[in-house]
Amino acid sequence: MVRSSTPLKDKACLLKRTGFFVFSFLLLMVVSCNTANQQGGVGGKIMPNITGGTGEVLVVMDQSNWDNAAGELLKDILKEEYVGLPQSEPLFDVIQVTAAAFEGVYQYHRSIILTTVNSGLEPKIRYRQNIWAKPQIIVQIEAPTSAALRELISENEEQIKSFLIQYDRNRLMNVYKESKDPAIQKEIAEHHQVRLAIPRGYNMDFSTDEFTSVSIESPDLSQVILVYEYPASGPEDLNTANIIKERNIFTKKYTKGPTEDSYMTISKMFKPIAYDLKINNMDVVELRGLWELENGFMGGPFLSHSIYDAKRSRIITVDGYVYHPNQKKRVKMRQLEAIIYSMEII
Repeated sequence: MVRSSTPLKDKACLLKRTGFFVFSFLLLMVVSCNTANQQGGVGGKIMPNITGGTGEVLVVMDQSNWDNAAGELLKDILKEEYVGLPQSEPLFDVIQVTAAAFEGVYQYHRSIILTTVNSGLEPKIRYRQNIWAKPQIIVQIEAPTSAALRELISENEEQIKSFLIQYDRNRLMNVYKESKDPAIQKEIAEHHQVRLAIPRGYNMDFSTDEFTSVSIESPDLSQVILVYEYPASGPEDLNTANIIKERNIFTKKYTKGPTEDSYMTISKMFKPIAYDLKINNMDVVELRGLWELENGFMGGPFLSHSIYDAKRSRIITVDGYVYHPNQKKRVKMRQLEAIIYSMEII
């Protein structure tokens, strides 16, 4: 298991390089939505819950297009590599059915891309929600020809991808906000003046004004959120080199390995990818990358958000990492994402 300020156990997790995919965190307004009342249904009808797993997308497309240019492009978009994992995993798991088979339980799927090709149609793409179930999203793509379908998908590649990514994240954020652990939230707020939607199931490892660690631990999994802060003279200190340096200082001090000279550090071989984001009117630097054990044989993915807090002349970082040897990690990282993206300075 991996725990901050406690020994690291278990065998090595092999780290290998993957291609990093840079995707846009475009904020989209959901257009052409059906109006739902407080009961969650259209026209007062209570809607069924969604089906399908986290990170799963159902594509409704005829077999001819699926096996040719339009389908191949859509597969490439949906199966891009998830950024910052030690092994290759796609952004989404994809299921394809034809329009004739799209009925029953398929209509309740959480994320649907619904394509229609008909000579009488104008090229159009719409982003919809809660048509057959709730909380559900539908990307509806209409085109007069197969060539026009591919062109429309190509022109809207980033919007489609961002819409699906943000839906999965926002759904988890809403779940976590409803099931947050009030004791953990209170302690983090008191020490760091930060509000986080950390759900029940996490345990408080320890918390000080400088550094806090909460985690889920099992024999084969460590899923950890770190919150730490340090003085800053201005927003110019919010840069990638400084964020990496400070993370390594904190993890060397607080996240120890099985021997006295082993500790967590950012991988020297694979530099993290940095993104400049705007979240809740805050400038955020996001890092995605790999950590490893100095003087040891462990590793895994991490994700962090760092913000310059002018009111307190500090940089505050919320960081999440996973140790899950020989297992897929995309779902675990998406769970950490939802917590990290919920950060609010209070």
